[in-house]
Amino acid sequence: MPIAGLLVLLEKPSAEVSPKPYPKLLVGDELRLTCTVSKVTVAINWKKNDDEGIPRAQIDTQLDDKLSKLYIADVVETDSGEYSCEARNRPGIVARSTVKINVKSVKGKMTFLFG
Repeated sequence: MPIAGLLVLLEKPSAEVSPKPYPKLLVGDELRLTCTVSKVTVAINWKKNDDEGIPRAQIDTQLDDKLSKLYIADVVETDSGEYSCEARNRPGIVARSTVKINVKSVKGKMTFLFG
């Protein structure tokens, strides 16, 4: 194997979640996270509080563009937690970037219905 090929194979992956820190979220807002990874990445995975899979999230991964987006519409307080993006290279080395999300309830908001 040529030296250049060996260097690419051994290059560590990198991952960066943005925005970081995340702006304040209120119940009903949208959560949008973007993860940018390095060229040696062969897989991108999102986790919430170290758990695989985020049922309420829509995830759009474009491995060729080295990008993954996570979206949750109408967030609720239980969407709060630590979200991480993991990038894995071919030998299985993993890089991780994490952001803390805190969803606050809207207090004092009253809705009146007239009929």
